[in-house]
Amino acid sequence: MTKEVMAKLLSTAFSIVKSQETVIQNLETNLEECYCELSDAATENKKLKSECALEVVDLQRDVVKLQRELLSEKEKQLSDLRATVVASVEDTVKAEFKSYSSVVQKTQPPSPVIAPSTLKSVVRTVVEEEDRSRSVMVFGLEEKKDEKLRDMVSELLLELNEKPKMEVTRIGSSTSKTRPIKVTIGSSVIAREILRKSKQLKNTAKFKTVYISPDRTIEQREEHKTLVLELKRRQADEPNKRHYIKENCVCSVEK
Repeated sequence: MTKEVMAKLLSTAFSIVKSQETVIQNLETNLEECYCELSDAATENKKLKSECALEVVDLQRDVVKLQRELLSEKEKQLSDLRATVVASVEDTVKAEFKSYSSVVQKTQPPSPVIAPSTLKSVVRTVVEEEDRSRSVMVFGLEEKKDEKLRDMVSELLLELNEKPKMEVTRIGSSTSKTRPIKVTIGSSVIAREILRKSKQLKNTAKFKTVYISPDRTIEQREEHKTLVLELKRRQADEPNKRHYIKENCVCSVEK
């Protein structure tokens, strides 16, 4: 190969290399431009997403506001309706009551006026009945000088497994006979329970001669005395039967 041919080949090779360098430079420039464009696009996309998110938040706030306004309006309507209904009911009740009162006044004579003395008597009777319902009478508990009455009654009731708070006092003037004891308890229920258990005393050694009865009025005592006499008569006449007093009546059953 001559020098001239080799020179031509080298010149061609240099030209090719130079052209390739130019192409590479152009590619690098194009890539740089594409990267910038992509970066700008990404930034724009983020901006759009951010704007969309803000718009969604604003829409949600508007929805919540509208819901609150709607709820407030409904509450106001309900309040107005409630006031209307109440007023209507009150008017109806007043009208009906007025009508009823008018009919009663026309059909019934005026009520008699209760005298103050009668009213006081009724109140006194009610108070006494309430006091008696919480009291029992104890008979046959030996009376001693300087006795500790509360302790004696407590011991008696303990035999019946009862330990109530109570007030105790002997009834009547001091005589040779043993006076009965009035025991006032805080509850009529406990008083009835003591009366129910009082039959157990006859089975005890110390209190077998003691008995407990309700706190009766004078009239009730007379009625009970009559019942006791009738009970004793039946026991004598019909010893083969069992006789007892129940609900102000003497009852008899076969033994």
